[in-house]
Amino acid sequence: MGVDKHMTYFNLMDALKEAGCPICFLLKKSTHKLMDDFLYEQVNDPGVRSEIRESLGFCSLHAWQLQKFGDPFGSAIIYDDLIQMVVDRIERMAISEKGIKEFSAEILKTNNKSYYRKKAVCPICKSRAETETRYVSAFVESFNEPEFLLAYRNSFGLCLPHIREISNNCKQKKILEELLNIELAKMKELISELKEIQRKHDYRFSHEGFGKEGNAWIRAIEKMVGKEGVL
Repeated sequence: MGVDKHMTYFNLMDALKEAGCPICFLLKKSTHKLMDDFLYEQVNDPGVRSEIRESLGFCSLHAWQLQKFGDPFGSAIIYDDLIQMVVDRIERMAISEKGIKEFSAEILKTNNKSYYRKKAVCPICKSRAETETRYVSAFVESFNEPEFLLAYRNSFGLCLPHIREISNNCKQKKILEELLNIELAKMKELISELKEIQRKHDYRFSHEGFGKEGNAWIRAIEKMVGKEGVL
C-alpha cells in the first residue's frame, strides 16, 4: 500500500535533506512555530491561559526555550499570573502532613512531573539526584543558623520545585512556616516587578526605561521551573 502524499510526507522529504535526524528537525521547527504563535497571538487567549493555569505553566525545557524568544512583556503576563497562583495556594496551605501532600501534588503539575516519577537510569541523572538530596537535607539542617538564615533572606530564594522538595523533607513545622513566609515575600516582590514590566510596555510610560525589574521575567521563569538545564 502506497503512502498518501500529504504535507507530512513532503515535510519529511525536505527534512531528510537536513543534517541529523529528520523527525528531530521537524519537531524542533514545529515547536519553534508553536512558541512564536503563542507569544505573539495567544498570550491573552482565554482558552490557552486556562490550560496554562491548569498545568501551572510550562516544563523546564519549554519554559527556557520560550525565554530565548526574548519577549519580556508576554512572559511577564504569563508569570505574573502563575506566580500569583502559587502565592494563593501557599497562603491557603495548611502546614500539616496532609497540607504538604496536597501542595506537593499541585507542584507535580509543573516541570518536574516526569523527573520525579521516573527512575534515574542515566548515571549523571542518578548522581544529580543524590547530590540534590544531600543539599536539600543540608538546607533544612542549616536553616536555624543565623548566618545561613540571613544569607537565605538576602538571596534569590528557592525555585518552586525545591520549595516542594524541602516541604516534603522538613519535619519541623516552625522551619517550614518561616521558609514559606520568606518565599511568599520574594514571590510578591517578583509579581510587583512583573507588573512594572507590563506597565512600562505601555507607550505612555516606555520613556521611563527599566530598572532592576528589567530581568524579572527571566527570574520568574527560574522561580517556577529552576535553573536552565538542571531540572
